[in-house]
Amino acid sequence: MSKINVMRPFTMLLMLALTLGFVACHKSNDNFSNNGAQITPASGKWRVQYFFDKSDETSNYASYEFEFNAGGSMTAVGNGQNYSGAWLSGYDDSASKFLIQWSGVVPSALQELAEDWRIIQMDGQFMHFEHTSGGNGDTDVLKFVKL
Repeated sequence: MSKINVMRPFTMLLMLALTLGFVACHKSNDNFSNNGAQITPASGKWRVQYFFDKSDETSNYASYEFEFNAGGSMTAVGNGQNYSGAWLSGYDDSASKFLIQWSGVVPSALQELAEDWRIIQMDGQFMHFEHTSGGNGDTDVLKFVKL
C-alpha cells in the first residue's frame, strides 16, 4: 500500500474536523457597552422573587441572598457557601441590559443567572429582567426583591 493511500483518509478526517470546528465556532455579535449610563442596583441584600426558564424554578433560589456592590462586584450566599461574581449594566441590541457573571465554579442554579438580561424594571426595591434565548426563542424571567 502506498503512502498516498494511507494519508488520504487521515487528510480527509483532518479536513472534516477543521471544517466542523470553523462552522461550530462563531463570533458573538454582542457589543455590550455602558455608554456612560450604568444603572446601579440599590445596596443591600436581595432575593430571587421569581425565576422562569421553561417552568417556574423560583424554589431553586430559596436559600440564596444576593448583594450587588457599587463597584460591580456581587456575592451570592446560600447553602453555607459564598459565591463571587460581577455585574454590569449597559446597552446592547438596542436595549438596556444587566449582565451577571460568576467567578469560578458555581451551582447550576447560579449559572443559569449568568446572562445578559434585558432590564424591564429596576428601582430601589425591585428588579425585573428578561432574557430571550438565541437558540429557541424562549424568554427567561428573573425578578429580584430587596430584603
